[in-house]
Amino acid sequence: LARTKPIIYDVCVTLKHRMSRPYLIIPQLIKQPTWGGDYILKLKRWDSSSDRIGQSYELSSSSRLAEKILNSDDLQSAKNDDHDSIPISEVEPVNILIKLNQAHGNSFQLHIKHGQQSDTWKPKPESWYFLEKGYISLGLNPSTSIEEYKKTCLIIESQVKTLSEQVQNGSIDIDNARSQAHHFIQEQNPWQFVNRYQIDQFDLIDLSMGGIHHSWEENLENTVGNVVYEVQLNVTDDESTMRSFDQGKIKDDGSIRPITIDDYFEHIDTNPKHNTFEYLTRTPDGNTLLKTDYYVLEKYNISGKQPQQTLGLWHHIYVQDGTIELTSDETTLHISKGYSCFIPSRVESYVVSSTKATILVTHSP
Repeated sequence: LARTKPIIYDVCVTLKHRMSRPYLIIPQLIKQPTWGGDYILKLKRWDSSSDRIGQSYELSSSSRLAEKILNSDDLQSAKNDDHDSIPISEVEPVNILIKLNQAHGNSFQLHIKHGQQSDTWKPKPESWYFLEKGYISLGLNPSTSIEEYKKTCLIIESQVKTLSEQVQNGSIDIDNARSQAHHFIQEQNPWQFVNRYQIDQFDLIDLSMGGIHHSWEENLENTVGNVVYEVQLNVTDDESTMRSFDQGKIKDDGSIRPITIDDYFEHIDTNPKHNTFEYLTRTPDGNTLLKTDYYVLEKYNISGKQPQQTLGLWHHIYVQDGTIELTSDETTLHISKGYSCFIPSRVESYVVSSTKATILVTHSP
């Protein structure tokens, strides 16, 4: 028994130390061959490749925290190596997912409302902060016939499935299939049933209420696609995302993503008021960009030293512009534009220093 006491003490000290210091987050890059790009790799100044990156997970329940790396410029060496990193779950559980997205058009989507009954789907409150100009569909067009909209989606699904099967059995090539899908979809014009908007840089869209149609779209004026800082509950797409239309996208092997037209139309909110741009956008209130029942997103312009209190909540910090030093007790992190850090709730306070920088801070309500 006497021998075990020092071991137990050492473990407790180690755990306490782990929970009482800030960490750089090792970003998890997600390939999206049908709608990604190279914006995120360039933002992080990582070696580019032929991969199209659609998302970078800046915070999730499976994030890994760098134990020894204190400068974000050194994180690329750790992206595929678990050595000298720890799962965030060993420090503090989180139920929020924060993503950087670059999307050249994605599916027509829907998430159920909180409290709505479903044996299949879970709510996924989410909000968008646009880092660049964007182009989206949001809400139903006031003149939309739900019956006609659903009929159009079913017709498109049938045609794209046929083209997918033809590619997979070798009767047509992938370029021909994509061309046919594009022309067929343009004729059917599913966009007539929804609202489309040009989005300005730093616009805020809040979909946390659920039930609202949404998608990221592409056009010739928006060559970079939609670059979005997205905050949401950490729920997988398979559990939460209903789709009525996937832009006719066909993968190189001819496969297509399953869509769930019946469920989408069962759970869509058709209240005209809830489908307006004015209802779904948010205006910053001081440093608070938005506050929902699930998360708070704040923005601070740093010039000099700025102390922060956690008030017993974990904090996530993303550097939107510039470079910062973040210090808490004996740990100092150097964080450049495009990178994130995690501050556990046991850290009572920290100081952010910079000559000029902008940071986004996310925490619980």
